[in-house]
Amino acid sequence: MQEIPVFVISLERARDRRALITAHLDRLRIEYDLMDAVEGAQLDPGYRTSVNPRGNMSPGALGCYLSHLRVYEQVIARQIPVALVLEDDTVLHHSVRLLLENGCRNLDFDYCFLGSEDHGDEGFVFYDAGSAVELASGFKAYLLSAGPYCLNAYLITLEGAKKRVACAFPARSAIDHYHYLPYRPRFRAIVPMLAFVNELNAVGSLSALTWNPGLRHLRKRWWFYPLRDLIKLKRLRKLLSLRSSRFPHAGRWQSFSSALKVVPLERMEP
Repeated sequence: MQEIPVFVISLERARDRRALITAHLDRLRIEYDLMDAVEGAQLDPGYRTSVNPRGNMSPGALGCYLSHLRVYEQVIARQIPVALVLEDDTVLHHSVRLLLENGCRNLDFDYCFLGSEDHGDEGFVFYDAGSAVELASGFKAYLLSAGPYCLNAYLITLEGAKKRVACAFPARSAIDHYHYLPYRPRFRAIVPMLAFVNELNAVGSLSALTWNPGLRHLRKRWWFYPLRDLIKLKRLRKLLSLRSSRFPHAGRWQSFSSALKVVPLERMEP
């Protein structure tokens, strides 16, 4: 019996992506509810203006924002203590099924990421190695210095969903931006990460529409992201940021990894 419900956000028209994520979860024997994502470009212009009066969000960003909010509303309506939210370009490690079956012993968070970017709207994100709590046997979650970009795989508590829905409108920025919220969310992450954005799937995403064909092809290669990070001197920039950042509390702060990696399915499934 699965203790933690799973919601998968997927565009109805993105049949290939939907087929990949559902087949992946079926092989892992994970139960899930499919949630049709909101097509931002198909929203009535008047409605778009009413929910985002500043008009600063693209149709895709607004659709993503509303899609995640729909999941939060389900969590609240069904009084679910904690849920796993997935986007359809996610690849999970097979051990996640044990976490879902056993449930969480500790719900002292709003968001707990299974995989995300290593930076957010406040810069690079770090985790406190001395802040571990055991969610379930073998799964430790650590406090984060800030909220990272990328909501491809995360746990959200009932309290976290209520707080986000309470200040959802007017929409001001993307769903994975947190600096403008009237409260400071409690962020944790499971380390090492258990979910990745597999670019073999993600090349079909809305963001990929702006990539040129050559870049789209390169993003399928395992070496693309390590090479990109090397060229951008990412490790050095993280080190400098770690030394200069003002953290929310004293701790053993360490670098946080990015889930943007090309990970073959056979390495994630048993």
